[in-house]
Amino acid sequence: MNKLLKINFSLYAGILFVTLLLLLSFFGPMLAPHTLTDPLETHYSNGKIFAPPLEPFQSKEYPLGTDKWGYDLLSIILYGIRYTIFIPIIITIIKMVMGTIIGIYFGVWKKTPGWIIAFETAWSYVPLFLVLYFFLQPITFNSQLPPKTLIFYFIMLTSIISIPSIVSSVRLKSQEVYQSVFIEASRTLGAGTNRIVWLHIFPQLKESLLVMFILEIVYVMTIMGQLALMNIFIGGTYVTYDPLIYHSITKEIAGLVGQARSNIYGNQYILVVPLLILLFATVSFNLLANGLKKSLQTEYKKTPWIKTTSHLFKPKRGNRG
Repeated sequence: MNKLLKINFSLYAGILFVTLLLLLSFFGPMLAPHTLTDPLETHYSNGKIFAPPLEPFQSKEYPLGTDKWGYDLLSIILYGIRYTIFIPIIITIIKMVMGTIIGIYFGVWKKTPGWIIAFETAWSYVPLFLVLYFFLQPITFNSQLPPKTLIFYFIMLTSIISIPSIVSSVRLKSQEVYQSVFIEASRTLGAGTNRIVWLHIFPQLKESLLVMFILEIVYVMTIMGQLALMNIFIGGTYVTYDPLIYHSITKEIAGLVGQARSNIYGNQYILVVPLLILLFATVSFNLLANGLKKSLQTEYKKTPWIKTTSHLFKPKRGNRG
């Protein structure tokens, strides 16, 4: 029973779920039972009439149902989930690499300039999704730019405006490590700044940076969801005016949630299905982050095993006193 209590369920569940999401992101289009241009046509079968929108589990060919135009929800999700997973990962890699490098070198300064602290404090109060909204709104709706270009703009803008928060966190952690006794000893022995940064400070931060990396992926997903509520869909928003409907061009999951908001009063499954997938993605990465944090804390509490050299002094067989 005690062994079961010690099992890190968050870590194992997070690894399993995130691995599943990555596999679906890689192979989703190949697993999709229908194409994005293959709508359900009204037909009569086994005494029943099948017409869009089709609710989940009414037909084996459309297990998650269809939208009101007859397109298979499962296929749409399998095509769109790659954008939901890969775009946050790419953004997080860019901002973590840049933010970590800048933050560590800021952290080893003898005194941090006041303007840096003032900027970090002011920037922490800025809602980043609003900054993105004002940049993306003019180029998103019925854009002449291809989806790949719009995705590139989103990745670069989100990465740039998110770097200051990473710099601030890494700087504070680096300053704490830089004040350690072993850093002072290394400086006394003549170690330069680069050696101290990459051989002494960075190894002390790598576990925290790993957890931060995973949490930042969730943060980017949250921003994508906030933008979707304002009809800013990643890759572009196609707008029809009679009636007024916003369509996600890439079928990214947050975009599917945003475009399906009107279904809250009818055919709720069109909204609920992508919403559950988006929640599953964020919960999976959160579980992985919490599991890693718990695992690292457990490792640090263990007493280190030190190999002794007593065997070197054991007399060999055949030797006599």
